[in-house]
Amino acid sequence: MLRSIRVAALLSVALLLLGLPSQARGEAFLDAFLGKSFTQDSDLRIKQSRLGNDYTFEDVSFRDDSFTNPQYYGVRAGYFFERYSWLGVGVEFFHMKITAETSDVRPVEGTRNGAALSGGTKVNSIVQRFAVTHGVNYLTLDALFRYPLLQSPERFPKGRLQLYTGVGLGPERGHPETRVENVRSEPGYELVGLGVQGFVGARFLILKNLGVFTEYKFSHSALEVTVSSGQGRVQENTHHIVGGITIHFGSF
Repeated sequence: MLRSIRVAALLSVALLLLGLPSQARGEAFLDAFLGKSFTQDSDLRIKQSRLGNDYTFEDVSFRDDSFTNPQYYGVRAGYFFERYSWLGVGVEFFHMKITAETSDVRPVEGTRNGAALSGGTKVNSIVQRFAVTHGVNYLTLDALFRYPLLQSPERFPKGRLQLYTGVGLGPERGHPETRVENVRSEPGYELVGLGVQGFVGARFLILKNLGVFTEYKFSHSALEVTVSSGQGRVQENTHHIVGGITIHFGSF
């Protein structure tokens, strides 16, 4: 599934960059949304080569804190092509959080202080905190594909109700806050990975240029952040439910 999303994102972005810039006219839009994320359990690897540490906690749970300030939010700006009105391109930013549930007992394997480590233990006996709470911030180039419904030639020629799907690809910037072996690390904002997303949604135009929408998205990245004397790594697989307002500016 993840490989399919990556391939679709790369192919869609390549198509937009190579084949469509000659279309000068289009229907511009701006989306703003709030939402909630659900990050799947993932292995948490801590690697501190200088200290002789390289161990992995299995199936660590994460909470999202989507409604904690700054809450989950995002924006997308783009346009649909005039000639191919079913096809669009956009630039999207969204902010989510992940915080490991370190009070849970999880299996752990690897080395600690150069010695073998295995068995089950509370995560916080070694890793007291692993969080990216000032944001796992995605910035993606999106390709969008829509299907119009409830069309009327004058007011809603592209459909009052629009079903759409899409894919996106781009960098992630994060702000990790960690404490490993009771040593705190908060290096500030850093590039933490390359993210991909797939999404499906529906938008409904209340007025000719103003509407609402709801969307489901799935995002993935191999998240790597700085911890004291090393790195922490997580396979971030997240489900998102979002909703917001959309503004359409007509042809330009």
